[in-house]
Amino acid sequence: MKRKLLAIASIILIGVIMLSSACEVQAPETELEPYEYTHTTELKQFEIYEYDHIKDIDRSAVMTLGQLGYPDLTLAGGEEADSPSVEYMLPEDATQGPDTWYIIHLHFLIEFDEKTGGGFCWVTANVNDMAGASVEFETLTVNDSPFIRISGESATSTSTRMEVRYYNYLTLMGIKPGKNVMTFKLEESKGARVKSLQIFNDTGIESTTVPPSEYEEQMKLSQEEQEKAKEIALNDPRVKEILEGKEYSVRITRADGIIQAENEVEVRLVFATTYMIEDVEASALDIFVNLDEGKVTYLFPLSPSGMPELTESIKEKAVGIALSDADVQKLLEGKEYSITRIGPCQGGPVGRLGANMDITFDKAYLFQGDFPYFPEERKYLDKPIEGIEIFVNLKEERVVQIWPDIPPPAPNGGEK
Repeated sequence: MKRKLLAIASIILIGVIMLSSACEVQAPETELEPYEYTHTTELKQFEIYEYDHIKDIDRSAVMTLGQLGYPDLTLAGGEEADSPSVEYMLPEDATQGPDTWYIIHLHFLIEFDEKTGGGFCWVTANVNDMAGASVEFETLTVNDSPFIRISGESATSTSTRMEVRYYNYLTLMGIKPGKNVMTFKLEESKGARVKSLQIFNDTGIESTTVPPSEYEEQMKLSQEEQEKAKEIALNDPRVKEILEGKEYSVRITRADGIIQAENEVEVRLVFATTYMIEDVEASALDIFVNLDEGKVTYLFPLSPSGMPELTESIKEKAVGIALSDADVQKLLEGKEYSITRIGPCQGGPVGRLGANMDITFDKAYLFQGDFPYFPEERKYLDKPIEGIEIFVNLKEERVVQIWPDIPPPAPNGGEK
């Protein structure tokens, strides 16, 4: 009987232990489900790397706000929020790659209002008006308490106080020789409310020899190839004329992008400031060189955003090529027309950089016959057309494509 009672007591004791374990209160560091969250003001720390390998590579500080003599910067939210800027100098040969790469390090402390509602908030640091660092916060409300997601990632916080370190490679146009400008901004959307934002003065620019990816490493040229490409580019008469009186640094890589040409090299001259090249405000000049032929194949300015642009003289050349084309002349015969748009285009039959333009007729004209979509390809068309779009290969100086501007059908099948 004693043995039986002892066994029963043991079972009861085991059951109590199991029940006690099941009801154990979770430790504070244990992650709770969102619906159980209540906010705190305990400081939470986060590190964000847009490229995972940045964390482990050798990096050197090029400049920090502290080195420039700035204290920590305080930013306020709201519609009238300031966007402070700081100026700093980079070496006269500075470019983003292919040998030296620049990384932005943004370090800040943000505190949300405890009554913040659902919405979004962005802390950004742009360099030379180009994207640099951007950290997004999504503020949610759970149990009437803030619940915050960071940078669209899995990282979340139940605290309204967060210290963030953010690292990212800068864009090609984000680096230039001489004076550069970094601008900080705080933006709030919908119900998001920030109590304070402090940019720490160890925020700045770092450099490394490690590129963002293996692809960038493969774009490198030998020293001999670089010297040959540079000599060809800088001795071109058009380049000499454009560069007179301008300060620039040189970035030389294999030509990439939408056109893959054998032994073609991109020589990018990055200007220390924006210059007018004819009617184009340019931050750089792109020169493509064929090493085998020993000549420049393409030459065009880049806007501050890094987009290729056509100068006025090149546009005039493109119009001349278009209006000299036999197919275009036949389509324009007997019609009143105007050139309503002309701009750059890339890829396909136009090559690395071409031009396309819209020619608009005074009215819709019925077209019946084989329409020249491509000079070597014709398709039968029996429709009215209001104009044509023309694509020009500037390198080969020929029209490569013509599209008809067909008016849309009128509603309910009626006449337009």
